[in-house]
Amino acid sequence: MTYKGNPLEMLEKIKTAKIFDASESGRQGMVEMGLLFEYLEALDCLKNISFDLSLARGLDYYTGMIYEAVLQGANIGSIGGGGRYDGLVGMFSSK
Repeated sequence: MTYKGNPLEMLEKIKTAKIFDASESGRQGMVEMGLLFEYLEALDCLKNISFDLSLARGLDYYTGMIYEAVLQGANIGSIGGGGRYDGLVGMFSSK
């Protein structure tokens, strides 16, 4: 099953399929994604967003949601990306 497309539709599809029901952090992630989508909708930006559950970054320090920015119609790949990485500074310093 593919999980990519309209954010609200994908979130509902994931909830209906109960993909993350067995995981507390997964359930919390779905709540946070719902809140993010509410904010984006309030800012009239949600129409510009595609939710893709298959997106993954190869760096172990990400601790939450990741994102990628692309230009529609341009064949140049992503123009930006990032995510949440709690504790990253602590991995390299004791301060």
